[in-house]
Amino acid sequence: MSPACDYILKFTIMQLSRITDPASETFRRLMDLYELSFPPAERRDRQSLARLLGNEGRMHFCAIIDDDGAMAGLFVYWDLHTFIYMEHLAVFPDMRNRGIGRRLLQHLPTLYSKPLVLEAEPADDGMAGRRIDFYRRNGFDVVETDYIQPAYKAGGDQLPLWIMAHGKMDSHQVQEAISTIKTEIYHNNR
Repeated sequence: MSPACDYILKFTIMQLSRITDPASETFRRLMDLYELSFPPAERRDRQSLARLLGNEGRMHFCAIIDDDGAMAGLFVYWDLHTFIYMEHLAVFPDMRNRGIGRRLLQHLPTLYSKPLVLEAEPADDGMAGRRIDFYRRNGFDVVETDYIQPAYKAGGDQLPLWIMAHGKMDSHQVQEAISTIKTEIYHNNR
């Protein structure tokens, strides 16, 4: 691997390759996917994300490498001591419908013995509902429906989202996780 890769986590038929060099071609390709997959209110700008790569050890900006060695997508997560916060997961359009996201979600609990937490758009009859169902099929439960995601940047839009978790969390732990996400992900890392 290139020197831009901090580590590789190998799964049965895929791997995560942590990217730490914002000047790398891999970072540029993943940023194109990131911007394609998430609207501006649901993501950081390139400069903010590039700054975090080298300065924030808890954030893991990873390329998903499929079993054939092809870069299949992007997975951004934070190790926040008592839980893993899954910030972004996206698969390249030509790699979709191959079970990549499902395989990743099924293997994460084997890597981490702490709860996995993510934000998701509230379920409706469209894509958001299918996304919630996808996470449920992979062991996640909706644990909070009255959550407002802070803006990624000052003056940006807040979003009503749901919090989902994989792993046991009581209501107190859920509220602590939400507080940590708001402080550590949004307010301290703009």
